[in-house]
Amino acid sequence: MKLRIRSVRHKLLLLVLVTNLCALALAGVSLLYHDLGDNRDTTVRELTSIAAILGQGSALAIEFDDAKVANENLALLRANPNILTAAIYNASGQLFASYRRDDSAPAAPATLKPGDGAAFGAGDLTVFRRIGEGEGLRGTVYLRERYDLAAWLRGYLAILAAVLLASLLLGVGLSSLLERWISGPITRVSEIARQVVRERNYRLRAPKVGEDEVGQLADAFNGMLQTLEHEITERAAAETEVRALNADLEARVARRTGELQVANTALEARTEEAEAANRAKADFLANMSHEIRTPMNGILGLAYLLEQRHLDADAADLVRKIRNAGRSLQAIINDILDLSKIEAGRLEIERVPFDLSDVLDNLASIMAASAGHKDLELTIAPAPRIGQLVGDSLRLEQVLINLTGNAIKFTTHGSVSIGLQVLEQRDNHALLRFAVSDTGIGIPEDKLQHIFTAFSQADTSTTRRFGGSGLGLTICRYLVEHMGGEIGVNSVMGRGSEFWFTLPFDCVAAGQMEPAALTNLDVLVVDDSDISRENIALMARGLGWSASQAVSGESALECVRQRHDADGGFDALLLDWQMPVMDGMQLAREIRNSYPEDEQPVLMMVTAYARDELLRHPDIELVDGVLTKPVTSSCLYNALAQAQQRRGSEHVSTQDWPVSQRVAGVRVLVTDDSDINREVALRILSAEGAVVSLASNGREAVDWLENNPDAVDVVLMDVQMPVLDGYEATRLLRQSPRFATLPIVALTAGAFKSQQDEAREAGMDAFVAKPFNVDELMDVVRRLARVSPDRPAGEGAAPPAPADEPAPVVAPLAAPTPLAGLTLPGIDCRRAALVWKDSERYGAVLGRFLADFGDIADRLEAELAAFGAPALDAAAHQLKGVAGNLSLPEVTRLATALQYAAHGQGGDAAGLIRLLREALATVAASAASLAPRAGAGPASDGAPARQDPRDTGVLLTELLACLDQDNPDAAVPLLAALAPRCPAGALAGVQDRLDGFDFRGAEAEVRALIARHAAGGL
Repeated sequence: MKLRIRSVRHKLLLLVLVTNLCALALAGVSLLYHDLGDNRDTTVRELTSIAAILGQGSALAIEFDDAKVANENLALLRANPNILTAAIYNASGQLFASYRRDDSAPAAPATLKPGDGAAFGAGDLTVFRRIGEGEGLRGTVYLRERYDLAAWLRGYLAILAAVLLASLLLGVGLSSLLERWISGPITRVSEIARQVVRERNYRLRAPKVGEDEVGQLADAFNGMLQTLEHEITERAAAETEVRALNADLEARVARRTGELQVANTALEARTEEAEAANRAKADFLANMSHEIRTPMNGILGLAYLLEQRHLDADAADLVRKIRNAGRSLQAIINDILDLSKIEAGRLEIERVPFDLSDVLDNLASIMAASAGHKDLELTIAPAPRIGQLVGDSLRLEQVLINLTGNAIKFTTHGSVSIGLQVLEQRDNHALLRFAVSDTGIGIPEDKLQHIFTAFSQADTSTTRRFGGSGLGLTICRYLVEHMGGEIGVNSVMGRGSEFWFTLPFDCVAAGQMEPAALTNLDVLVVDDSDISRENIALMARGLGWSASQAVSGESALECVRQRHDADGGFDALLLDWQMPVMDGMQLAREIRNSYPEDEQPVLMMVTAYARDELLRHPDIELVDGVLTKPVTSSCLYNALAQAQQRRGSEHVSTQDWPVSQRVAGVRVLVTDDSDINREVALRILSAEGAVVSLASNGREAVDWLENNPDAVDVVLMDVQMPVLDGYEATRLLRQSPRFATLPIVALTAGAFKSQQDEAREAGMDAFVAKPFNVDELMDVVRRLARVSPDRPAGEGAAPPAPADEPAPVVAPLAAPTPLAGLTLPGIDCRRAALVWKDSERYGAVLGRFLADFGDIADRLEAELAAFGAPALDAAAHQLKGVAGNLSLPEVTRLATALQYAAHGQGGDAAGLIRLLREALATVAASAASLAPRAGAGPASDGAPARQDPRDTGVLLTELLACLDQDNPDAAVPLLAALAPRCPAGALAGVQDRLDGFDFRGAEAEVRALIARHAAGGL
């Protein structure tokens, strides 16, 4: 319980009382401790003195062994009633004489070790005293005395308590008299204060009785009263003034309220106008995005299709420029749209698991062409082995593409490198640092602080010299910051720049992966660039291979020789093409000439640029494949896997690596109001093996599906079309139970999330933005059509035959000889088997080739004699293309060398023609063993074969796709299926073109047939 004392007088009395009590208690305890010790010491001394006297009186008795005298001496102790027991012991410690006051007294011990000492027990004191010292020791005196400490304490404490109580009462009495001297003035001040509170009279004053602290308190109290009196007087005057002002303010507020109501009404009207303007802006961006992206989709799609064809160098360069220009325009549009989303706060960041290596692979494939066109070396560090990351892979890729594109744009010579570093990793979190470094023009120091500002570049001439919207770095900064990271730049004028950013990611364990087909490879990386060499070596080690490095062709040769002498050599060599002193091609030639074929490693040529020039090199056949920098883990693995497979290496699994048709047999309805977009989709999907139908608006699509409910696996639906748009068409289809689960993909040029949301609400299953990425479109179609990802391409089922018709009857064929298992001089049988499959079909084609080109050496000699070396170019070019398709490596190499000779860049044309004649003779000898067996063919049993149930237009479309892929093997059965459907001679032009290996001419013939079929004339 808390003690409450309000009076100063009582507090002073309590203070004195507690102080005195503590002081007196301390003094009493000190006295008690001192007197207790003194009492014990006195008692011990007294008893020790008695023992000493007894010892002196008994010494002779002990010496003469007179126990009687000793007992008489002890009997004298009876005069002291406190001594209970006494005894005398001889020098050997044996009891000599003893004394007990009565029978209740304790007996002395029988033996006692000589010595001096004292011991307090429970109510008694025992003393030991020797008789004599040293050699004169006679014995020991033992005394035991009653010692009642409790009785002594009771008496002592009673006296001490009486003294303390008297002292305490005296102190309290004196304090009570003296405290009024201090508490009196304070009490009077307190009374004045209570009076002021009670009467509100601030003119009262407290009396001052001295100059001490109490007097100062009175002065301060009186000063406070004076101040309060003055302030109260002023406050009264102020309150009067405030009341007057309040009255005036109320009048002003009333006037201002009326004005605000008028202003609010006007503001609401302007707000509605601003919101309408924002909606119009958003609609304008959406519509303009659609209007611009629609023709862009056609441009990029058609350019993509052209790139898949075998064009000459000029045409291929023009197509690349078209695609690059289209991508640049697309990038500018995306920047503008992204900035609009940023300003509106509508740009969203996803958090989904992804593989960082996939992002780097995409970056490499996108930026390689730009770096190659400027003869720049682009290197990308391998992804760290930390499992999958959780984040927005598309936005990460966008930042990397932006920064890498800028680095390439502002670098005229040298290199661009993308570095990657794990700054921190703990538990399931990792902090990664990405850096894009270049050897370009650099950035002035005074411009660095503004480099990430919108529409800002290092100087005003930058946009004119290099192009760009000036938005890329601003968008990068926003994306990095919204993904939780930082971005910055380091730069030195004339030496280059480094743009870096850090991002935190969550990590998840990578899924179970299939065992690698390539294992335990031992590779040698040869490159004079330290960064490139180290990056490729790291990638190889990341794939589980052993990787050694060499900085030049000479050191690589020495490494190969040492390894070959030690344990059989390397499995593969990765050679940089352009190195000083000895370039990669010279190194490859040296290795090919130094070792037998079965002891040679796989040779892969790596180049940062001039890939086309490398592929036209006369010695290109010396290498097993070409890699373009930046090299990524996946392309490195795939290139070596294909090279090993072609050479029949035991390191590779038995799976084939054919060109795949990813959606073979999938039936797709493309609905788009743009003729160009429909044609682009038709060509791309057909090239991938799909069966394509077309509609120009939503109404046509709905009507066609109503009449053909089971004829489609997937619908690609544009969302903005006349008559009936994609949203409404989807809603109509979803109302019918037949189309409730039909996969429908929104295919739109829009790029806004609102459009994606509307597509989902309408019932669409996926969303693909135009201009679409072909791989992304194929993935969506495969997923929605439920095409198994592990099913080999081309095994997709064709549209089923009607239920009332039996399946087509196909006669069994005689078992062909496997082409891949043969070894024929002058022919790469393994490569040929990827296209022609069996030996009989290949032998027939090879026979037609020899019929057309068997005498070409004679023709070339005649051209050389008549018109000189330049006249050889056209024939050599044609021969090279046909020989390459037929996998005749020596003929292809010599034809290429003749082309160089025709341009004055090669050796002796006459000598090359002689070698060509020998190579053709070798091929002819090999072809003789592949002549078709007599009688081999369909085994007829008299049953007529049924026609292919597919539509003629579908078959023509599939035939066009096969020719576009340079796949004559797949074209043969299609021609057979079309023969009974077409007029006599209609397919003759196609067959003639195929017999002459003119695939492009065959494509033109098929397009003409498709046009005739569409017009109803076929």
